[in-house]
Amino acid sequence: MLPRLNKLTSKSYYMACSRRFSTMEKRIFPLASPFLLVSISLATGFVVGCLSNTSTRNAKSRLLPSGLPRSCCDEYLTDVQRSLPARLARIVGEQNALDGRKNSTSTLAFLTGARLGGGGQALAIITPRSLRDVVECVKLIVNADCVIIPQGSNTGLTGGSVPRVNTGDKRPVIIISMKNLETFFPIDGGNRIVCMAGAGLATLSRGISSWFPDRESHSILGSTFLNPTTAAGIAFGSGGTQLRKGPAYTDRAMYIKVFQNKFGENVVQVVNTLGIKGIEDDNFVEGKGSALDQLDAYQRNVKDGYSRAMAVSSKSINGKAKAHDSSYAAQICEHNDGISRYNANCEGLECNRSEGKVLILATVHDTFPCPIATRDFWISFRDLETALDFRREVCLDNADDLPISVEYMDRDSFEVIDRSGRGQANVIKLLGSTAQTVQYLWKIKLWIESLPIPGAHLWCDKLLYAMNPIFPAILPARIMNMSKKMDHHVSMTVGEFGEGNMNRLLDRLKNFALKHGEGNVVVHECTNSESQGLTAFRFVAAPAFRTYCVGEGLQGVSVDYALPKSGGMVPELSATPLKRMRYSHFGCNVVHEDIAFGPEVDAEAAKMDLKKAIEHKSRGRLPAEHGHGTEYHAPQETQKRWKKMDPLNVFNPGIGGLSSKYKYKE
Repeated sequence: MLPRLNKLTSKSYYMACSRRFSTMEKRIFPLASPFLLVSISLATGFVVGCLSNTSTRNAKSRLLPSGLPRSCCDEYLTDVQRSLPARLARIVGEQNALDGRKNSTSTLAFLTGARLGGGGQALAIITPRSLRDVVECVKLIVNADCVIIPQGSNTGLTGGSVPRVNTGDKRPVIIISMKNLETFFPIDGGNRIVCMAGAGLATLSRGISSWFPDRESHSILGSTFLNPTTAAGIAFGSGGTQLRKGPAYTDRAMYIKVFQNKFGENVVQVVNTLGIKGIEDDNFVEGKGSALDQLDAYQRNVKDGYSRAMAVSSKSINGKAKAHDSSYAAQICEHNDGISRYNANCEGLECNRSEGKVLILATVHDTFPCPIATRDFWISFRDLETALDFRREVCLDNADDLPISVEYMDRDSFEVIDRSGRGQANVIKLLGSTAQTVQYLWKIKLWIESLPIPGAHLWCDKLLYAMNPIFPAILPARIMNMSKKMDHHVSMTVGEFGEGNMNRLLDRLKNFALKHGEGNVVVHECTNSESQGLTAFRFVAAPAFRTYCVGEGLQGVSVDYALPKSGGMVPELSATPLKRMRYSHFGCNVVHEDIAFGPEVDAEAAKMDLKKAIEHKSRGRLPAEHGHGTEYHAPQETQKRWKKMDPLNVFNPGIGGLSSKYKYKE
């Protein structure tokens, strides 16, 4: 008999985890709250002083996110479009609808990207609470000749999840935020999990650990503490740190497409490949229920704490389809010129790497057995060539012995994070990357940055930079010393899964270190406390870089790319940087670069030169996991795939170098 998802288990998660903090958070939050108030007060005083000098004027000329002029579409609206916001509000409820033409801290959270994007406008912003409401809203929006930008947690870094300016398309934008559809539930005895589109990675991780202590979720990203959604991971093909599991991928999903029939009528189609027994399309006759409504009822019952028998996969082709990239572990161990993963990959079901060209409603993902035991290591190398040999000979020897994660960091990364990321890293180390308090504090930072006050977007980073020396170093003295003596470093976690794989990998590590000698390779095994610090240190790399650039008055550019599995050497820059952070998911050769330039450098030109060097000289692909958005042009094959998904160009128009206009007209 299958286990039941009874009222106790669902309530214990959805109520306990949403209304109270973990035991650690309870102890810390009384201290964090006063600290937060003091920090905000200090920020206010600090910035008031800064506003009187030239720093804000200088910041406007630097390549940093800043306030952009709002555009207005009122003069182009038809009568149907003018009435659309009120009609959408009647479906989703007034409390779940905002006027995107109003400039406020409420709307800016949806209109401004995490790194790129801002200044665009939305006719309306809606946050539906049911799948049926999403479908009904899409019908109204399409028939009103408007376009849709799907949005999860709005943590995207390449401008693809927010409205754009100067697109040449007069169709008004409606943002459909899926954040209220955050429910998830297990199927198949916990071996898989069904996620509504708004389910966050951090929330999902806590949920699976609560229900099934011997299982764990798929993705652990550097941005996990921001709680990005599982649907966004599928839409981008995001990778994360989990080498054995591969990038986000599933062929089991429910999503919306829009096209026209032979009569020129708009058709809103719900595609269902979830493969869940009782929620298949052929379980219903026309006019008597639907898979969409059945899934809606199920997820609503789970969220409300009612008892439901745990669902199981069907025996159909969909029920047997992939719910993760099961071939990934083997292919990354092939030492050839192929690319492990990248955003333009056209394989798999339409929802994979769709970048908003279909509207994902729900996905099915495999869960994974927890390791029996784990050990963590910090390994420093004299040169990059030795580090690359380590990757090939120790980490990627065979698919069975892969480490859980292996993350690379160069000297500049270490120095920038230590100089600018101590505050954020200490909070994550103390509370954990999935803690709700961390997400709460981050939302406060974003709220402050969205204030319609000149320079507000720099306040928090100026404060964090100024206060950084007050916080203790996140890494222990032993690792600090190793990182100062050598230029290349790897944080590796090894797990035992019952077949002796840990001992085999550690034997290779020991032999590798002996062969190269302590002058070239230094291995340090970490304690549990040190391991928590390493995770926090790596996770704050991107926000620490922004803080560093703001604090030092520098320009900053960021690029993510994938190098061939047999490669890994550093691409050339056309301008001399002041800091060049290179940190990577080392096993799959996916690299993140954050590069700081002085104010005299044409940073945008240097960035474009780097992109060309990556593609033409290093034979790499970009972007690798953050999506094309408005920053990258997708290959023709990928653009053709997206056009086939969305022939009317209704969803997320303008991404990847595509036209923003109706049916992609130029």
